[in-house]
Amino acid sequence: MIPLSAYAYMLRFALQPGHFEEERIHALSNFCRAAEIDDVMFFIAPLNLNHIALEEASRWIETIGRAQEALTAIGVTTSINPLNTLLHDSAGNVLPADKSFRLMVDPQGNQSGTVVCPLCPEWREYITGLYAFYATMKPYALWVEDDFRFHNHNPLAWGGCFCDHHLREFAERAGMPSLHREAFVRGLLAEGQPHPYRQIWLESCRSTLVQLAQEIGDAVHRVSPETRIGLMSSVPSAHAAEGRDWHGIINAFGGSRPGIIRPHLPAYMETSGIHYSWEFNATSRQTAALIPENTEVYPELENVPYTAYSKSAAFQKYQLETALLLGSKGITLNIVDMIGNGIYAEERAESWLSEEKAFLNSATSLGLRIQDAKGVQVLMSERSSGFLHTSGPLAMEELYPRETFWASLLSAYGISNTYAAETPKPGGILALSGQILRNYGEAEIRRLFAEHFVLLDGEAAHTLHDLGLGALGGIAKAEWRELQTIEQIVNDRTYASIKEGRMRPHLVFGRFLDIEYEEGAANVISQICTIQGEAICPGMTIANGRVFILPYDQKAPHGLLNPIRRAVLQETIGSTGGTQPLRIANYAPHTAVYEFRTDGKQTICLVNNSLDDIEEIKLAGGDLTGDGWMLFSRSEPQGRPIALDSEGNAKIVNCRIPALSVALLHRSTDAPGLPM
Repeated sequence: MIPLSAYAYMLRFALQPGHFEEERIHALSNFCRAAEIDDVMFFIAPLNLNHIALEEASRWIETIGRAQEALTAIGVTTSINPLNTLLHDSAGNVLPADKSFRLMVDPQGNQSGTVVCPLCPEWREYITGLYAFYATMKPYALWVEDDFRFHNHNPLAWGGCFCDHHLREFAERAGMPSLHREAFVRGLLAEGQPHPYRQIWLESCRSTLVQLAQEIGDAVHRVSPETRIGLMSSVPSAHAAEGRDWHGIINAFGGSRPGIIRPHLPAYMETSGIHYSWEFNATSRQTAALIPENTEVYPELENVPYTAYSKSAAFQKYQLETALLLGSKGITLNIVDMIGNGIYAEERAESWLSEEKAFLNSATSLGLRIQDAKGVQVLMSERSSGFLHTSGPLAMEELYPRETFWASLLSAYGISNTYAAETPKPGGILALSGQILRNYGEAEIRRLFAEHFVLLDGEAAHTLHDLGLGALGGIAKAEWRELQTIEQIVNDRTYASIKEGRMRPHLVFGRFLDIEYEEGAANVISQICTIQGEAICPGMTIANGRVFILPYDQKAPHGLLNPIRRAVLQETIGSTGGTQPLRIANYAPHTAVYEFRTDGKQTICLVNNSLDDIEEIKLAGGDLTGDGWMLFSRSEPQGRPIALDSEGNAKIVNCRIPALSVALLHRSTDAPGLPM
């Protein structure tokens, strides 16, 4: 097997049979050399949004086989990327005449024209046979698209499956002779304490996809044991609503080798770095924290409509560099259209790809792993949908957890953080948002508050009170209100050089938690007031000396970004004592810091998500003692020694970090006595 680079470029490519094949292969080979591509992921009939016949698939495989010979000669591997498993959506199609698959049904009883019920035995025989056929090419990887899910199958309402066969299974699991769809959905989405139907739904979905992954994995590996099976994935909160077992699916696909995954990156078209980083922290980093430890990560750089008209080279380079934070081994590149035109030579994509490769290889060789990330622990779980209390319409989206808020906010404020799946490590700072606390019993919740300094958003504080444990946060009463408000500092402190600073948390109306604290429990930092300045209730508060509460919901999170609030959080974190998370001490909006530490090395990632260049960063907290630091960046791909100057309790990093780019500080930590 041809070895991949430390940071592998995997190019997705459509080679249309009978359409300038030799010309396309020649241009592809030249591009792979110039762009330093490691692997080409060939689509199978990407314009056929239906269940492909074996005869059509054979024509594509035959054509790809000719390209495989040319690529092998230049040291590039070949992978296969079938676009369809269950199908993304029906796209106005109907089943082929020779197929009689059972079709997916949504919660409202609507049936898809083509998307299948994953329990259909005829379709399972078809899909495993098809993947076994693809495996005869002995590809490096054989990918399963992100339609391998229950949700997002247009034009169905959310997705499925609620067909009669599934309803019989749900009834059997419930110990009932039968179940009507409407009754099951009402129970599944019932307000308040989850109905038993919720767990029936989640466990059914959970086991179905693991079993299906095992069948596909077995079929492929019987034909080609060395072929990797890659999982493409979507937003974790949506997968949670279908009970996804990340470890189960990836291990089933992996067989005897580590699994591979293409996590979702959140921008299909160019957006601002500010918005991209918020979603990247909420989606991509969470995915990386949910998967098995040895999984190889190759995120998607997805462009629509697949040319430079969707994204600038600068933004794509930024995506490649930030993907390093996931412990990535490379990137899947969807930069060539799926219609079979091949390489657009005038775009010169090989230029920016080759410019980045040396830095990305060097950075990947440092061995960043998501499991080694340090900082504030943001608690989340893949099983949270089973515990959520719903309160809105009968919609499946009500089952989406909201547990990533602090990862995005803290990153925007330059405070290092990491996800903790299910069980956090003892000590330090723990950030809780949404209804995560419903996952735990009273004894476990008390332990979490005893072992950590805790950050709560409004929904987490409300959940704590609703569980009858409000006293852990000094909360006597809590009620949601919605008004036009301002928030004013009232603790006689000056933050961001502003005395008695005022903040506008929402553009107009906003939702906040009106908390009445137990006597003597609250150190009130700010007050939520009417626009006339009349006090309504406490705003940011430290309760019981160990709980910081930010009493807002998550509907307009960008309104909470403010230099005053940043200064409050940084001061609060700096006063907790003990081991403190690394944080940026000077004013650098939307510049994030992430720390990775093992017994032998320490790496600090500085990410400039803004359009302003940075000339200097001051770092506080963490452990920055000792020498031997090396700086890696796109302008210093092989690294250069750098000394960190001291200024009070902070260390100064004198290096230029251009807009939308990443710089890494790295050193050996073999010095005796260095705490890890």
